[in-house]
Amino acid sequence: MAAMKAFKMVRSLVIGLVVTQIITWVAPVVLADDLTKPTVLITGSNRGIGFELARQYAQRGWGIIATCRTPEQADALQNLALEYSNLVIERIDVTDFDSINTVAEKYRGVPIDVLINNAGILGDNDKQKFGTFDFSAFDEVMAVNTKGPIRMVEVFVDHVAASDMKKIMNISSAVASIQMTFGGQVFYRASKAALNMSMRTLAKELRHSDNPEYKALIFGLIDPGVVDTGFAKNVPIPMIQADESAAAVIQVIDSYDRKTSASFLRYTGQKMPW
Repeated sequence: MAAMKAFKMVRSLVIGLVVTQIITWVAPVVLADDLTKPTVLITGSNRGIGFELARQYAQRGWGIIATCRTPEQADALQNLALEYSNLVIERIDVTDFDSINTVAEKYRGVPIDVLINNAGILGDNDKQKFGTFDFSAFDEVMAVNTKGPIRMVEVFVDHVAASDMKKIMNISSAVASIQMTFGGQVFYRASKAALNMSMRTLAKELRHSDNPEYKALIFGLIDPGVVDTGFAKNVPIPMIQADESAAAVIQVIDSYDRKTSASFLRYTGQKMPW
């Protein structure tokens, strides 16, 4: 009898552990302080605008999926996660499609109200100078700034479509505008112009999809201003602080609706010239 009782206890413990593992795998916890609050996924959350977006959305009580390439090195983001229980950190390198797929699968069935494609790189200015172009550097800039966001949309579209807000937001740049006539940063500027065209094209394509949830998606392209983080140099545009930029970007995201979908807006809310 004692042996049978011990066996039943062990069996119950094993079953309990298995059930716990299954629940953890299929339903990762991304809980807002108020369960009526939305969920946002942000790429490049470890510094600059991305970090400030994560922090300010966390202050709003939203559920935050904050992603970056190397979470173990993102000390500020780790501290933010300790401060806010509604923020979780995941590894996404937007040039590593397997990492994107892994997170999408982990959060399968979890609606994501706002997807923010924020991760971006400027690239080495010296490798973008006429006469000494380094096209491997161009490939790297395009992979992060253009290909990565396209893949993020393709993989997370069902998560966003299942949400209430259905917003796919992209951090672009004023220097992507064809009307910006100063020279330099050709790789970076080309990548952001390509991002703009890609997202406008996807917005149009999905608006005519047979899937009614895709028809309701709202795309945004936002110039966050030139943020004083060391990311941008020698750009003849006044700089602003990351927290100021993020606060303004959030207001612009709030303002997007189906009528303004796929428009290119400055962080002030003004329309940007293509």
